[in-house]
Amino acid sequence: MFQMDLQRAERGLRDRRIGEAETICQSVLADRPDHVWALRLMAEIRIKQQQPELAWEYISRALDLDLSDPLLFNIRGRLYNNRSQLDEAEQDFRRALELDPQFADAHNNLGHVLRRKGYKEAAEQCFRTALSHQPDHGHANLNLGAMLYEQGHIELAIRHLERGLDEEMINRPGRYNLAIAQHQVGRLDEAVHNYRQVIAEGGGDADTYSNLSSVLMSMGELETAAAGFETALEVEPDHAPSLTGLAGLLELNGEFKRGLALLLPYIKAGTASPSMHVAYARMLRRLDHGREALLHLAPLSDVEGLSDQERSAIHFTLADLLDDMEEYDRAFAHYRRGNHFHTGHYSRAGREREVERLMNVFSSENLERLARCRRKTEYPVLIVGMPRSGTSLVEQILASHEEIQGAGELLELGLAAMRLGRNKHKIPYPECVANMKSDYISECTSAYVHRLMRDVDKHERVTDKMWQNFEQLGLVQMAIPQARIIHCRRNPRDTGLSCYRQSFGTAGPPFSYDLGDIAHYYGQYRRLMDHWTENLELRILEVDYEELVNDIENVSRRMVEFLGLEWDPACLRFHENPRLVRTASHVQVKQPVYTSSIGRADHYRQHLGPLIDGLRQDGFLDE
Repeated sequence: MFQMDLQRAERGLRDRRIGEAETICQSVLADRPDHVWALRLMAEIRIKQQQPELAWEYISRALDLDLSDPLLFNIRGRLYNNRSQLDEAEQDFRRALELDPQFADAHNNLGHVLRRKGYKEAAEQCFRTALSHQPDHGHANLNLGAMLYEQGHIELAIRHLERGLDEEMINRPGRYNLAIAQHQVGRLDEAVHNYRQVIAEGGGDADTYSNLSSVLMSMGELETAAAGFETALEVEPDHAPSLTGLAGLLELNGEFKRGLALLLPYIKAGTASPSMHVAYARMLRRLDHGREALLHLAPLSDVEGLSDQERSAIHFTLADLLDDMEEYDRAFAHYRRGNHFHTGHYSRAGREREVERLMNVFSSENLERLARCRRKTEYPVLIVGMPRSGTSLVEQILASHEEIQGAGELLELGLAAMRLGRNKHKIPYPECVANMKSDYISECTSAYVHRLMRDVDKHERVTDKMWQNFEQLGLVQMAIPQARIIHCRRNPRDTGLSCYRQSFGTAGPPFSYDLGDIAHYYGQYRRLMDHWTENLELRILEVDYEELVNDIENVSRRMVEFLGLEWDPACLRFHENPRLVRTASHVQVKQPVYTSSIGRADHYRQHLGPLIDGLRQDGFLDE
């Protein structure tokens, strides 16, 4: 009799027309106070209205009438969970699954309770079971995404979080988790969008503003980042991440004394966080007060209760201070401990497969058949190579030329490759490019080209020093065939040690925390670059770091000539260039050229066994 009315109420509840659904249910219950379906819907309505006690009354009445409906046990389990009565909640969810083993929502809710109780493996299995029955279940995707993020499977976590938000569009925790994950893998524009969505949905706490500012800082939006940190401090005046962020901005600008002045009151008051102590020590180091910095920071290395990220930052800073003092054995011990606290998930077999796929798709035979865009522009200059191979120095030299704009590390090319892999045929990148038309390649790479064109009216060339673009050179030949490539090379031992010594933060390359992994990655990078050099038609100039620092004028002239420009003497005054450098080399490129980094691995030779053995095995060391 009431079936059509209650179906309409169910649709209204699903579409968030709560008032309409409530009116229908109340009308049904006025005639049939024992109607279980109407009682269940009223319990759902009261939950959405944040009236749990009234919801409890309705669900209790419904269960008194019917103990065979799994939906009722699922709702009561949710109410028990909200009361933190986890044993009772678990029992109800399990009862719901006895009645309906394919009930996706009950599997998800059981997983949520098990996760709260500390049974993470069982919880993950519950989320996966829920998705096996209902792949688009919003909360199960969000919950599994959060767990995968905690395990370090960032890309997979992002896929589940995105799918979850397709169904649960207003879910602040899920959107916040997605923003954090996107920041970690460098999808900065998307992270900014999602943090701003969280704020728009009422989630404007200090952490959100501070995280948003950290992303903006990575993008070079320094004024906006500073404003965000300041907003966070208005919400929470002693918010440590925001104070650390502001100190980081001052360090980038070379305002070390102002950075000390910002942090000193908290240091003296004993309220500074570990990250603030690290920032304080870094400022002292920049002001040549290394021993004072060492004495200040060393006691923190044994403090209990620190996060892995905090411990890693402390050890890397201590290591740098000891390296400055030429105490290399003690320095390496701290580098090792700093790397130990990172959770990089580098698969050597997986990396080999990735390189093999790129070489197969962009083989010499296939390259002749692949589509090419008609773009004739010559302004893009990609500076590629291993991290810590001199890419920042090369860009700083070139960006000092009046006709060259240095754009820093751009992420859009990698995002374009990801976008190509999200095609309607669900063929992953790079295999998907085999049958793609040039117009579609052009469309998917247009954001990258437009980003490069931002300053094209003022300059003849624009550099992108995203080192990892060496993976995308096959796509570059398809999308921007007139681009020029500068390939930076450096002694592999020095390169490997420099990667190991560098605290890249949470978004660091996963191979950089283990010497053997660094050697393996280096071998795969060289394998791919040799393939590109042999098979691509792109213009590629190889620049050796050691030759550059020993003969900077001739090598700089060669680079400028390669770009088709007239020589500009300002290139030799690169250290006077006021442009902001946001990479790990921001201090070095503000100094005249120096040679002390050549052969630095000799100081650590006795500690570099896995690196040296791996490089020698792959044929990159003669000794």
